[in-house]
Amino acid sequence: MENVSSLFLEKAKSIKLLLTDVDGVMTDGTLSFFTDESGTAREIKHFESLDGMGLMFLSHCGIATGIVSRGQSNTLEFWAKVLGMHFLFYNTPAKHLVLPYLEKNFNIAPQEIAFIGDDVIDLGLLSRVGLPLTVANSVPEAKELALYVSPRNGGNAAVRDIAEQILKARGLWEKILQENKSGTFKQPVRDLHIVKGL
Repeated sequence: MENVSSLFLEKAKSIKLLLTDVDGVMTDGTLSFFTDESGTAREIKHFESLDGMGLMFLSHCGIATGIVSRGQSNTLEFWAKVLGMHFLFYNTPAKHLVLPYLEKNFNIAPQEIAFIGDDVIDLGLLSRVGLPLTVANSVPEAKELALYVSPRNGGNAAVRDIAEQILKARGLWEKILQENKSGTFKQPVRDLHIVKGL
């Protein structure tokens, strides 16, 4: 596979969970707001459908998925449920705090976790997981830590690219192709585990 190191291949085979940041990774980083009839400010997020399918493919193949966000948005909860994701961490500015929580409550060790981050706030988690990942338009400090930098920008199918690289490393991409060709691929459905304010 192109632009993938042997260390990436090794780590990708052992992860149990892929976590991702949202703004700048699942989106292009643009923040859009509107005010509803009650005068409450509401946020709009623009997600890439290819990213969503990539996350569903991972989940379908037994790799748990989750979001770690500094903020809070009902839109995130909706999208995570649509994708059949396992975890949603809200209001988590010190993102590395998800690691002891996951190890204690779900027996998932840091070295079994991949994380996609793009900004300085993500460095604490990127520096502690087994498989640190980032996108083309991330800050240089994130790229220095990453074992794989997607050639795609956040919000432009970078998550999909990363999902494909992980599945190819595990020999599962052909399975996904065949199940989609045959019509046997099924969208994952599960309860979303939501944690607020670690």
